[in-house]
Amino acid sequence: MDFFSRLGDAITETGRDVSQKVSEMTGIAKLNMEIRNKEDFVQKQYTQIGKQYYDLHKEDQEPFFEEMKLITETLKDIDKLKVEVAALKGKKCCPSCGAVNESEAVFCIKCGSKCESIFEEEGVQEAEYEEVKEEIVIEELEKETAGESEAEPEELNKDEDEM
Repeated sequence: MDFFSRLGDAITETGRDVSQKVSEMTGIAKLNMEIRNKEDFVQKQYTQIGKQYYDLHKEDQEPFFEEMKLITETLKDIDKLKVEVAALKGKKCCPSCGAVNESEAVFCIKCGSKCESIFEEEGVQEAEYEEVKEEIVIEELEKETAGESEAEPEELNKDEDEM
């Protein structure tokens, strides 16, 4: 009987140790998760501060940080890409808010401002834009077919002529 009582005590003691370790690990995991959540919150606040600073100083003649110029240029590139995507979908973007509207829309469905084509404002005719769009598509197709045999690009050109 002495053996069984010692075995029972050992099992009970081991169970308490395991329970205590699990409790400690759970507490550590909860604290680590809380730390990560607070770090994420701080990062979001940094981002908000940076965005507010950018919004306040984006019109400055000499921006304080070079990154501000990069952000402005990248935002312009994004706007151009959105216009291209909208045009390929047969739609147009609002020059004020950037919302995508139907090509026939006179006013923006989001902000209500007049939706004149950006290309008309710049003096580019729709036909010229269509030619540019076709050239872009052809260039993309040529990039995709680069490295293939010479016979395949000729077949591609024949298909384009039929269009």
